[in-house]
Amino acid sequence: MTSQVKEFSNRIPEGLWASAKAAAVALSKAKNVIIATHIDADGISAGGIASKALDRKGVKAEVKFFKKLDDEAIASLTRARPDFVWYTDLGSGSVSKLGGVPTVVSDHHVPDISASGRSRNGQAKLMDFSDVFHVNPQLHGISGANDLSGAGATFLVAMALDERNSDLANLAVLGAVGDLQDQRTRRLEGLNREISTLATAVGVLDVVQDIRLFGRETRPVHKMLEYSSDPFIPGITSDEQAAISFLLGIGIEPKEGETWKTWAMLSQEERNTVIDALRDVLNRKSRRPESILRLTGEVYVFRKEAQGSPLRDAKEFATLLNACGRHGRGEVGLAICTGDRDKWFKEGMELLRDHRSALSQAISLAKDLGVTRLRNIQYFDAGADIEETIVGTVAGMLLGEAGSDRSAPMVAFADSDEYSDEPKAKASARGTQDLISRGMDLSAAMRKAAESVGGVGGGHNIAAGATIPASRKSDFLDELDRIVEDQFTSRARRPG
Repeated sequence: MTSQVKEFSNRIPEGLWASAKAAAVALSKAKNVIIATHIDADGISAGGIASKALDRKGVKAEVKFFKKLDDEAIASLTRARPDFVWYTDLGSGSVSKLGGVPTVVSDHHVPDISASGRSRNGQAKLMDFSDVFHVNPQLHGISGANDLSGAGATFLVAMALDERNSDLANLAVLGAVGDLQDQRTRRLEGLNREISTLATAVGVLDVVQDIRLFGRETRPVHKMLEYSSDPFIPGITSDEQAAISFLLGIGIEPKEGETWKTWAMLSQEERNTVIDALRDVLNRKSRRPESILRLTGEVYVFRKEAQGSPLRDAKEFATLLNACGRHGRGEVGLAICTGDRDKWFKEGMELLRDHRSALSQAISLAKDLGVTRLRNIQYFDAGADIEETIVGTVAGMLLGEAGSDRSAPMVAFADSDEYSDEPKAKASARGTQDLISRGMDLSAAMRKAAESVGGVGGGHNIAAGATIPASRKSDFLDELDRIVEDQFTSRARRPG
């Protein structure tokens, strides 16, 4: 064992590492495995880690992608009768329904408490079914929203399978960034940080202090500034000409010949000039200190990818994966994760262009529909006009736009394509770090509100979803509004 790998494994909490090793031992004895994973960037990254790790062990693996893990999805996997089903970035919320075939779950979502009993220290027991190996940080008192992603939990199993899988640490970082786990403190935290340190040590990642706006590798600098929403830059965000004038005004030429310069093309001195000038703008506009801080922080650069490629910057790579998964082509993202830089990359870029176009149209539609404000939440209902796979992204983008009301979480409805005797609706909710600091937990709120109307829900404190009967939207909203109010007032009553 190399010193870097030994140091890494020593930093993993004993119980969590034991669960990963138990899962790895079981998987290493299998001849064929179905990997069932989620369609988002974290899920695709997790699927890539799992498939690569099993391939190196000589275990035949097939990857299947799921928007959600419903009863039919579970039944289809059980009917296939593989040696193992390995759920990545999925499964914890449905663990009581799993089994029937030997199963590994490497996930970070809130576990299904009904399946897990309680130990004396208040943590859920590691396993309650002899044929289910459950690897989840939340079972060990570790945050699944900030400290470890689904890809990260899967990486722990991969490392337990073979220390040579340390070169997959960049994919675990990719999953964490795709799940916005670097947003709270502008850097990866907890076990994600241990993984990023390992990735740096084995030469697959650079961790850089830099501007944190989206598009560092591929967007022209003025476009990067124009589309900035975190932080929102008064007088520049949403105004292309103002962004160009800003650059010219501080002595930065935005073009090189006929080519618009990207951030990656600027010298370090030019970057520092832009950052200092942006801070001055934010200060003059009396933006809160936290907003100014959010301008810079850690960014994650995949060392082996070409400069100017969207695969070089973790945020841009994650967006590409989301484009693949949200449009039903998770296999394209998987191939890119596992090394294809030719056919599949070209197809992924086409999907990214389609994704951006779909989002632009969806945002325009949502604005036309209008957002309704309740006491503690706000919402819009897109019906069949926006795909359920992107409506949550639209909600988050609306919340981050200039002039948006950021004092309440945004909830978006879309018709669900789930087969059912009764029409279903998909509800997606997005919040902000400020709302979390006030006590908001969308995972708990969406789950409780959905259950109150006969639906299911869950996710993370800043982003969560639910599937409910379409006829119960009004009741769902009333209950969600009440729950969020309770969360805010409960936090306000706490001392300190």
